Amino acid sequence: MPHEKREIVFSMNEFLEALMRYNEMRGGIRYRAPQIRGVGVDKTGAGSTEITFDDEETISFTETDIVASLIAYCIENKVPLPARAGKRIVVTDTGVELAIESKTDWVQPVPLPISEIRR
Repeated sequence: MPHEKREIVFSMNEFLEALMRYNEMRGGIRYRAPQIRGVGVDKTGAGSTEITFDDEETISFTETDIVASLIAYCIENKVPLPARAGKRIVVTDTGVELAIESKTDWVQPVPLPISEIRR
């Protein structure tokens, strides 16, 4: 059965914009990029991020928050995403990737009602 792998690459600016928008969607303050004083990204696999703003507020995001923020960003920007695919974060030196993997082998084949054509 087919197996799809896909990566959507976000620049650091897009990644931060997605997180700030997600924070606002959860009822937090809508910060802007110039207000950022520091960003900490855990590359060890825990997938957490902390952003510190110029008002000394620090907001932490879990891996689940990050995936949700990038999905919301894609939806707002009309980037198509498969609904039934696994999604995870990959941190690179230049940005963040949303890795998507879809396996279709969990779907049972449906027998088609095809009959033989006789001539």
